[in-house]
Order: sequence, then C-alpha cells, then structure tokens
Amino acid sequence: MRVQHTQKRQVCHHCGGRFGLVTHRWWGKKFCKRTCLDNYIREDALDRDAVRRSLWFARLPSSARAAGPSVLCVR
Repeated sequence: MRVQHTQKRQVCHHCGGRFGLVTHRWWGKKFCKRTCLDNYIREDALDRDAVRRSLWFARLPSSARAAGPSVLCVR
C-alpha cells in the first residue's frame, strides 16, 4: 500500500501567485515579485503605526479622549 505525500503549494505570501525564477524573501516569507515584497513591508509598517497610535491614544487621560482631537493640539 502506498502512502501519498502531498506537498504544500509554494505561493507568494502577499498575492498568492506562483514563483518565477527569482523568489524574494523577508523574515521567512516568500514573495513572487519585488513589488509584492515592497507592498507587504509598507502594509506591515502602516499596521504597526496604527497600533502605536492607538496605544498612545489609550494612554491619554479620559478627559482628553472625551474632548476629542482639538484638545490634543498644543501651541
């Protein structure tokens, strides 16, 4: 009796496309094109910035959060 081993399809982490002759790598992830790699890094940085902004906003006193962004402007 034969046991069939299925191999995981190798696809781009960002778009799901197939790889060509060149595979771009970033922290263990593989990308089919340089543009996919650049877009992934950009989106990852934007996500990180959004988390940092939300953490900064959470540390504000509750009175400043309730008043809105106009209180945050200091001249």
